[in-house]
Amino acid sequence: MGLDADRTAELEAARARALARDRFQVELNDAHVTTLPFGACVLGTERAVVVLSGDDPAALGGVLLWAERVAAPAVEMVAAGAAGLMARRASVLDPGLRVWRLDGTDVEPAPPDAPPVPHPVPEGIESLVAIIERSASDVVVEDGIVRAELAGLEIARIVADENGPVLEVGVGRFDREAGALLHAGRDPETALGDVIDRLGPHRRTGAPSHAVNRIGRERWIRHLVVHDPGLAGVHDPALVEPVPPRRSLLDDAPASLLARDGGRAVLVMCSAGVDLGLVPAAVDLVVRHQPDEVRFVVPERDQLPHLERLASRLPVPATVVGVPPPWDGTRQN
Repeated sequence: MGLDADRTAELEAARARALARDRFQVELNDAHVTTLPFGACVLGTERAVVVLSGDDPAALGGVLLWAERVAAPAVEMVAAGAAGLMARRASVLDPGLRVWRLDGTDVEPAPPDAPPVPHPVPEGIESLVAIIERSASDVVVEDGIVRAELAGLEIARIVADENGPVLEVGVGRFDREAGALLHAGRDPETALGDVIDRLGPHRRTGAPSHAVNRIGRERWIRHLVVHDPGLAGVHDPALVEPVPPRRSLLDDAPASLLARDGGRAVLVMCSAGVDLGLVPAAVDLVVRHQPDEVRFVVPERDQLPHLERLASRLPVPATVVGVPPPWDGTRQN
């Protein structure tokens, strides 16, 4: 039987107190301890210690907002997972924040991870890319994977098997594998058309709520900006890969573009919902692409103060742009 939330919070707070006292010499008699969704925080008079409860890199955004709200002194952030990635991003957003890696009971400084290098695109796939281009879907290339997306929803991808590259049709790995088994030898262009006919109504404005229109909403917004760059006040948008690569179809990862606003290079980052990891994720793309400006494009209701506060930490000017979300009936695809 798992621990309930209150008991888990108590254990996390106890661990944070012990680390703050033994590793960072925080005087607990003068400290305030609190637990938040991202972990346990010990606020001392000379330093604060935050021990993360998971390995979600978005926790960095929560730590920065908490430290700002309580006017924390020097902050020590302890993470069991993704410590190197968060150290890389923290070095830009708050150079004074120190990131530590927790390994069992040992704590050591976490050196920043090097950004991953994208995988190359496989060769000999031109005819398969042409199938995607002839359909009513978009060609999206990320980390060496070529996908077909329907209003931001992945509906097919090019994969290599023992016979060479093939176009597997379906939403997610299990759907693609099932389709390959059930429709072996079927023309992929026909299969892709059938999926578009079946799922297209769910990716249109005014469609009833359905699992299909709750997936990949940040990519749906990017799709809108690609086809109407004026929504973000830019022109000539081109797709940008996330860093690190998105791990699965259900992962929340900002969907980005590089575009122009006159003579200025603009990084456009699309997101939906309250994502504390949005601005930290921008760090890697700012470092890689060196834009003159960042614009965060989010549904109007997600234009929240915390996003602007975090965005102000970036080394280039950043603004937040609200757009009508396509899934609420206010906009046509």
